[in-house]
Amino acid sequence: MADLIIAASGDNESIALWATLKSFMMIASTFALFGINQLLVREPKAMRLLTQVGGTNILVVSLVLGIIGAYFDLAPSILVGIVAIAGFSFSNLAFQWLRSNLQVTAAYLANGSWRVLFLLGILVFFISGIANIGIILTGSFVISSLIIVGLIVQNPAKKELVSLHDDIRSVKDIYLIGSSYFLAAISLSIATYGENLVVHQIGTTADVAQYFRASVVFLFPGMILNQYLATVIGLAVREEESRVLDHLRRHFWKGVAGLLLLWPILLAVGYMLEMLVYGETSTPLLLATLLVVASCVRLAYILPSSFIGVVASRRILFNTSIIYLICAFSLPLLSLLFHSLGIATVISVALASLISWALRCAVGAGLVYQRLVTVTLENK
Repeated sequence: MADLIIAASGDNESIALWATLKSFMMIASTFALFGINQLLVREPKAMRLLTQVGGTNILVVSLVLGIIGAYFDLAPSILVGIVAIAGFSFSNLAFQWLRSNLQVTAAYLANGSWRVLFLLGILVFFISGIANIGIILTGSFVISSLIIVGLIVQNPAKKELVSLHDDIRSVKDIYLIGSSYFLAAISLSIATYGENLVVHQIGTTADVAQYFRASVVFLFPGMILNQYLATVIGLAVREEESRVLDHLRRHFWKGVAGLLLLWPILLAVGYMLEMLVYGETSTPLLLATLLVVASCVRLAYILPSSFIGVVASRRILFNTSIIYLICAFSLPLLSLLFHSLGIATVISVALASLISWALRCAVGAGLVYQRLVTVTLENK
């Protein structure tokens, strides 16, 4: 919603600032978390050690990258850069901590509190024309951190949680195993949020604003469903993998048909949102279609990502992460290629993003199929 307001009310400079800062924050937080947030779901018995190491890593990395981000104009100031990275990383760590303890409602409150506060700040200040996005974001994370601490205190760690691997016994184990999650996460961050940074590098401020405005109405609506399903399916795979595989075996083609029917619906919804929010339909049909189809592919990727993150062995996780990283870097490379051929900046990036996500989804689907065959043979 905050994205909608900024995209609808801001000028090109404000929109480009937020698009760049948000993308930088999301990608930089991956370095701050270093896969430890994912290990909280995979290794709940090591929760205390993981939390301690995760907190320390967030503080150190946020300080370093906050300074770097301000130097390269990816953040408006050092303070905003540090607080943005640390605040988002802490909320994500708390989300996974509470989620792993089966406190799903509290987890969503922790993960969404800064977003609600940021939205309120935008509503109060931005529309009036006196807003400073950096200050609003910083204040949102400070207040959100206090809320998160309260949620964790009220929801202490549970005992007797399911642990599929029990591989974490030292700090060294955390970084060794977390490195695979980090590679997977950084590739996902680049694939998800690198688009705006690529547009920023090869295009103009107007291009960044156009791409962000289009993404808000054609890409982000599908990602709302994406986030919810990722949480539900991830826990289901950890607790009842065989049941999830059985549902996949029986309803696979229904799911494919649903995705094929979903993209024209999202396209129509996007144009209705664009007219409602912006008062006009200015996004070219090709750009809108590329973004909507990419949204559907991202939705399809939820299932493979859940299996890879929770069930996969360390070797498979590491190898897959390397492949995913290669897929992610196809985004800037293909964008540059298409742009050099004379294709418009926003179309070049959208097309490259779709190809990158399609490759990622195909790799993940192949691994899920292998898992399905393996479990079927084991049950015979």
